Amino acid sequence: MDSLRTVTNEMPDLLLFSESLFCWHLANYTFCNDPALEDREADSADHAARNRWFGIVLVRSGFAALLLLMMAGALHRREVLHGIAIFVGSLLIPLIRRQLPVRFLAEFELAVNSLVVAALWFAARYWTSPAASLPWVNLSHGKISAILLCASVFIYMVRGGGYLVRSILKKAGGMPDVDNLGFESSDGYAHGRMIGQIERIIVVLIVMGGTLQALAFFFAAKGLIRSKELEQRPLADYFLLGSLASFLIALAAGLILQKVVAALWL
Repeated sequence: MDSLRTVTNEMPDLLLFSESLFCWHLANYTFCNDPALEDREADSADHAARNRWFGIVLVRSGFAALLLLMMAGALHRREVLHGIAIFVGSLLIPLIRRQLPVRFLAEFELAVNSLVVAALWFAARYWTSPAASLPWVNLSHGKISAILLCASVFIYMVRGGGYLVRSILKKAGGMPDVDNLGFESSDGYAHGRMIGQIERIIVVLIVMGGTLQALAFFFAAKGLIRSKELEQRPLADYFLLGSLASFLIALAAGLILQKVVAALWL
């Protein structure tokens, strides 16, 4: 009994942790694309576009902070502090990200999100106050936590995964200088980003469904569609590297989601 009490006391408030993490990812990876994945020269020259982007960042950060307070059902000190931290952090991180060279985005994303997860876990573990709740949802805290954590991982995998893939490709030298010169335009990046996002969603759904054999068919079909372009070796290497990086991110996300559901959906 004492050992069980010790383990329970060492666990954080999972609902507060999952609510905070969900709002963090909502504030940083939804509603608009950050300039880190766009044509930076064009963006810096267009002041109206830059101001419009920052306005959206401001709105989404404030919305996420308010959503966290609404989820709590009552204003406790720790929820207010979490909301303020999410609002401030969600304003600073995009501004820092847009100043970084693209090749360093992977390290930046992994470091920032690891620190955020550790900080939220620590805060939910050591700040004692009435438990956060969702009074309008008729589910156990474990199931609500599972839903929010899965949504957090899914949001980051779809949008944040693009930062990781772009950084990896940049480290490899960027788009090869072949006949398809127009690919380097912002439209080309937008199309490639959308394809990657949909690809990662499909892979995660396949992994969570347990039908891993379908991954072989999926990638075979993808290679067949791009077979004409892949006759050029530099473009084939670029395509393979981007696909493998995107696949690895989606595979990791799918396995994490499996573990979260198995552990908390009680």
